[in-house]
Amino acid sequence: MKSIYKLMSVVFAFLLIGAVNTSAVSPDFDIARVEVNEKEVTTGDTNFVVIDRGQTLEVDVWVNGQAGGAVRDDVRVRSWVGGYEYGEIAEKSEVFKIESDGSYHRTLYVEIPNDIDADKNGLSETYTLHVEVFDRNNEERRDYTFKIDEKRHDLRVQDVVFRPGNSVDAGDVLFSTVRVENMGDKKEEDIQVRVSISELGVMARDYIDELAPEDNNIEDEESSGDVDLFFRIPNNAEAKDYQAKVELIYDRGHTVVSENFLVHVNGQSSAVADATVVSVDATSKDVVSGSAIYKVMIANFGENKVVYSAEVLGTGVWGTATVEPGFVTVNAGETGELLVKVAPNSGVSGTQSFTVKVKADGETVKELNLAANATGGLPNVRKGLEIGFAILAILLVILGLIIAFNKLKGSNEEEGLGDEETSAGQTYY
Repeated sequence: MKSIYKLMSVVFAFLLIGAVNTSAVSPDFDIARVEVNEKEVTTGDTNFVVIDRGQTLEVDVWVNGQAGGAVRDDVRVRSWVGGYEYGEIAEKSEVFKIESDGSYHRTLYVEIPNDIDADKNGLSETYTLHVEVFDRNNEERRDYTFKIDEKRHDLRVQDVVFRPGNSVDAGDVLFSTVRVENMGDKKEEDIQVRVSISELGVMARDYIDELAPEDNNIEDEESSGDVDLFFRIPNNAEAKDYQAKVELIYDRGHTVVSENFLVHVNGQSSAVADATVVSVDATSKDVVSGSAIYKVMIANFGENKVVYSAEVLGTGVWGTATVEPGFVTVNAGETGELLVKVAPNSGVSGTQSFTVKVKADGETVKELNLAANATGGLPNVRKGLEIGFAILAILLVILGLIIAFNKLKGSNEEEGLGDEETSAGQTYY
């Protein structure tokens, strides 16, 4: 009797496991076949699919509509892998429709992270691939075993730090620290690390003696290491962005890993720019009589004469701008000036900003950020007239004072002259 109960318990357990494993609860569709990386798999398969971490699982799923089942237009296929510490490994299809007796095929690409656990005491790590077909109410599910292994050789650039940063001046030294980690299955020795900017013809390299596999538990063996490298940026480097290539050359030169990083070179300032001093009489002016005029003064402290010009930017929306003269030649040790005139359009009011680029032989040596205070249209004329009348009144007052002073002076001189004549007459007689 006990044997019968024991046998029934075992059979029930198997049935329960099968029910949990397949989750066949939908009356409208069923999972007909699954292929992983072009190999048909089953839930009890012992011939596992094995991939390296960082690779992609190509999961092909065939779904059949059940005979007599309802038409479902909200079906998806989803495939996922659990056990990853840093996120979700999953992919799902778009919604599609399943009809009775129809056969449907969907392909999913499940990307395996390149840092997932892949070593179990020297063997590949075992994972479960879950395949689900579901609608809003029901689902079909199958679970398949597969394994993830480490690559034989797998060095990686873990991090790169540039100093003084990702921007450097021409003529300065660019320092870099490259951190390398071994995520492979083998110990790597004599690892060459290179940093180069091929466009500038500069390169630096050094070696890491050895790196043990990440999962190696042997003491005094490191799975990651740093290399410090540096080179000087040429003095004549053009100011722009450059690709700095970081390379790892190992496995006796048979394996090369490279990554590109963006480095900006500011470029060295020219001798003309260093020898030019630019100033402006005011950074903000009121618009008088329809325009504002700015005097840009230039001093050439270089050894050769330079042709200077100015370009006005930012007035196109609210006004117009002119520069007089168009060019000015300044000899060594002398000064020159350019007049920048801006005129707001009719009806424009408020403070308007613009930029003046001063150029020496076509090269920008100074940018001036200026402003014009516009009151708009006729008020400017009125303000100008008011100022003119005020100045005229002041001039009239000054003129009146001068006339009065001269009359007073003339009177005093006449009185003095009369006294002298009387005195002289008295002396004479």
